[in-house]
Amino acid sequence: MPRKATQSTDVTTTPEAEMTRFTDEELTRIREAGFESVASHAVNYEEFSNSYPVIKDKRELVGVPFISLEWRFHDGNNSEYVSVVIMRRDNSLAVFSDGGTGICKQYKELTERIERQRGPIRHDDGLSASEYWYNADTGAISRKQPNDGGDWRKATTFYLA
Repeated sequence: MPRKATQSTDVTTTPEAEMTRFTDEELTRIREAGFESVASHAVNYEEFSNSYPVIKDKRELVGVPFISLEWRFHDGNNSEYVSVVIMRRDNSLAVFSDGGTGICKQYKELTERIERQRGPIRHDDGLSASEYWYNADTGAISRKQPNDGGDWRKATTFYLA
């Protein structure tokens, strides 16, 4: 079974001589067969991956207990963000990311307080959410939807509960 590469040099490589590539003729036949036909014979990537499923919508964790196992800070395009590995009540592991004034700031403060970036830390009430309106032109924030014709967008900040 393939194994996940770690940050050390624990990586298995295959010598070039052992790697085979599709010929032009094989690729032509694959294209002619079409996506659905090829997909029916393909192996799902999850069978080879040891990575955790990504929680894309943090609303899934509002009011839902979880445990923070470890977290890492990264430089993003606009600001710093945190990636967090969590354990859910069903013992499954997952990861979510957040940047900004909510969760990311809370993990920064937690890291300073406990002087590490790993738990386990219980969050019995999961996450909470604060919804508001944000003006993309001016940066203004409003708790109620403004009707002044500006570029107002609904936004949500999530917090550790």
